[in-house]
Amino acid sequence: MLRVFAEKSRSRSGYHQLRRMFMVVDNTCKELDFKIVSREKVKPLYSRGDAEEITIEAPENGYILQLMFVLGMKKKVKGEILVFDANGELLGRAVYRKLKVRLVDYLSPSLIDIIKCAFTKLKLPVKKYAIIRK
Repeated sequence: MLRVFAEKSRSRSGYHQLRRMFMVVDNTCKELDFKIVSREKVKPLYSRGDAEEITIEAPENGYILQLMFVLGMKKKVKGEILVFDANGELLGRAVYRKLKVRLVDYLSPSLIDIIKCAFTKLKLPVKKYAIIRK
């Protein structure tokens, strides 16, 4: 079981926005069904909007991606992608800045394929994918 967050909030002025979501996929970029164990309302980062903390159970062959994107004042999007296995162990972390995705902390460089899959499904623009060597 793993706790993930789903949030959509914005500041009072509207200049800053936050979007947190999650996906459950397998190696071939196919979305998998998961079981929701519990849901709980939590306080969002910004004043307008709502946020939930969801506890899920994923299938054994699945990867859980927790995605977080922030739209800043100059309309620049920054983000962070966390990749978990079905048991809830962190496999890798990637960052999204300046339309580039960089895999920063990872156990296997093949995680970049799963992250590419998520960006393709969300139709987010990406210029370049990179793996930062340890």
